[in-house]
Amino acid sequence: MKAAALNGPRTVAVIDVEQPGEPAPGDVLVRMRNVGICGSDLHFFRGEFPLPKGFILGHELAGEVAVVGEGVRGFESGDRVAIEAVRVCLTCAFCRSGNYQFCAARKSFGLNHPGGLQEYVTLPAYALYKLPDAIDTELGALLEPLIVGVHGLRLVDMRFGDRVAVLGSGAIGLTAIAAARAMGATFIAATARYPQQREMAGVMGADAVFETTNEGTAAMAKAMPGGYDVVVETVGGHADTLGQALQIVAVGGRISVLGAFSQPVSIHPIMFFMKEPRIVGSNCYGRAGRNSDYELGIEIMRRRPEDFRRLITHRYGIDEVAQAYATADDKRSGAIKVTVTP
Repeated sequence: MKAAALNGPRTVAVIDVEQPGEPAPGDVLVRMRNVGICGSDLHFFRGEFPLPKGFILGHELAGEVAVVGEGVRGFESGDRVAIEAVRVCLTCAFCRSGNYQFCAARKSFGLNHPGGLQEYVTLPAYALYKLPDAIDTELGALLEPLIVGVHGLRLVDMRFGDRVAVLGSGAIGLTAIAAARAMGATFIAATARYPQQREMAGVMGADAVFETTNEGTAAMAKAMPGGYDVVVETVGGHADTLGQALQIVAVGGRISVLGAFSQPVSIHPIMFFMKEPRIVGSNCYGRAGRNSDYELGIEIMRRRPEDFRRLITHRYGIDEVAQAYATADDKRSGAIKVTVTP
């Protein structure tokens, strides 16, 4: 079967790999239908976070059930599913508490385990979520970035009435805007670098959008003189957005860090002293009480699927995967979310 492998910086190629056989007990063989290209994938693509040659990327996944393994209940061939791209032990204290993102045995598809940019993937049944009628597999692959925002907001105790600032309007930032709106934010400001991001920030629920410049940050602060109750950092890389977050957060406010920083960044410690903010790193997703972050994300997306579909700007087949990555890496192309069909 076909797969797409990362063979070096900015080099993605289609290769032939052996198709998986019958799934083991508890597992499901899934025919992949849509794989989104994430910002972290682009870090790998650029060589900023090196991976072994021939590694298969892809963790924003959705597809159709092909074969159900022994002992699996609740799924049958043809079911459309979104995929929480992790395999965990299910028995450690973290897994039992719902914080399976910390499981020492965790394998993350497309990060430290071969990912979903291939025609078929074998996955544990507990990683699959049936999609409602309103969400097809194209949208299903968008659930992963959405629940990153859901998780990050949950960790900073997002409350009804909070005033929220989102730094960055890539796919994570835009879905974080939608999540904040669904979770009760009364005012949302965002920063955006490109025209397509500014437009979609408004669509997803931002009340005000500012340029990603020092002047833009100053205007963002001026729009909320008392500071923002919650600031969501989604840029990472080598940006100075953590320092910006400290500038605009309210006294006693909360900062959720979603961006993957590729190098150390500088911040002024006096801000901690003066404002007493709570800064929380957010590691993927987990379970909030009776509901997993995925279940919460499905409910958010089910209410406004066509708004989310507008985030998908480019669609490619697996034979065009090199072009797909080049497009996703160049925001001047108008790209927000680029998706690949294996």
